[in-house]
Parts: sequence; C-alpha cells; structure tokens
Amino acid sequence: DFIYKGNPLIDAIDNSEAFKETREEFLAKTGLPDKPMIALLAGSRNGEISSMMPTFMTFADKLHALPEYSDYRFVVAAAPARSEADYAKYIGGREYVSVVFGQSYAVMRNAKAAVVNSGTASLECALIGTPQVVAYKGAEINFLIAKMIIKIQYISLGNLILDRICFRELLQYYFTPDNVLYEVRRMIEDEEYRSAMLSGYQEIRDALGGEGASAAVARAMIEELRK
Repeated sequence: DFIYKGNPLIDAIDNSEAFKETREEFLAKTGLPDKPMIALLAGSRNGEISSMMPTFMTFADKLHALPEYSDYRFVVAAAPARSEADYAKYIGGREYVSVVFGQSYAVMRNAKAAVVNSGTASLECALIGTPQVVAYKGAEINFLIAKMIIKIQYISLGNLILDRICFRELLQYYFTPDNVLYEVRRMIEDEEYRSAMLSGYQEIRDALGGEGASAAVARAMIEELRK
C-alpha cells in the first residue's frame, strides 16, 4: 500500500529564493536590463545543449527582427555546473541573448514565456506559472525506438497529469524556429490561449495535491510508525 500526500516540488518552488525576491532584485543580481524576457531552457547535458541551442538562436533572431519584439531579451537558464563557453559558441555576438546560471526558477518567473526542453523543467515552469512551449530534439533512432516501446500521447509531465494538451509539445522535426516563433507569439498575443494554459496550470497544481506535501508525508510516516 502507499499513501499519496502531494508533490514536494510545489513547496520547493513556492519557498524558493525566486519567490522571495522582487523583479528589481533579480535584475540587479543578474545584471539584466528591465526588458521583457523569453526564457530558454536547453537542458544541462552536452547533447541537449548542442541539439537545442542552434534552433533557440535562430528563433531568437526571428523574434528579435520583428519591430514589436525588438526590445525583448532572451535569457538562457543554465545549470550551475555549466560554463559560459558551453553557450558562447551558439550565442556569438547576439547582444539580446544572455545566460544566467543556477537560477532557472527566477528566470522562468520573470519571463513572459518560456521554451523548455522536456523533463522536470516543464513541470516546474507550470508550477511557477509561466506560459511555455516544450521542445525536444534527440537522435532520430532513439526517438523512434522510444515511441515504439513507450505508448504515451505526451512527453511532458504536465500534459501527462492532465491527460490532454495544456501546452504545445514540439518534438523532433516539429521543433523548428518558425514553430517556436508561432507558439511564443501565440502565448504573448492570444489572451484566450494564455488564460486557458494558466487555468490548466492550476489544475496541475490541484492534481499534485497542493502545498505542504513534505510536512504531510512526515505526519503520515509518524502515524504509520505508531500503528
């Protein structure tokens, strides 16, 4: 038997430094300008960075070229173990792209929208409340084998929890700069689409059991030990 008392990730996010500091404090700490941001989460492994960053940068070029988005900044939320060199070869001289290390929650919280590599980060983004599009690109043979073995409709935890599409997943050959551009503009410009996604986020929170999971688990363990 098991007892479900919620997901501690909710507490970890809600009690994180990202939710204690103001936007002004975040900007001062990172040196970022007070401009609207798009968060880019490529993942932490070498293969993820090399497969995601080229498409991220072409998307950034395309969005930045639009007059109404020319003041947007693109912020790569990098794992603390990575280095500037891991991203510099992809970013080049793009002054509108920055890298922030070890502050993914804060980057997502302060962004208008996020493009997120599939994984835990997509669930974190949903719990933080930032509109997102999930992206994934890996070795084609690995992707095909996984599709044959694992019979699921979605790869993102949030969509799996709801058993429907709350936010779009751009997988393999659907992960293109133009598709990312379309989804990001839709999240920013289409209020109905954005609101529906945020409503889905609340459903995800509710399904996970809300706040206080760690304390609830501790209480349940004590109760079981007393039996």
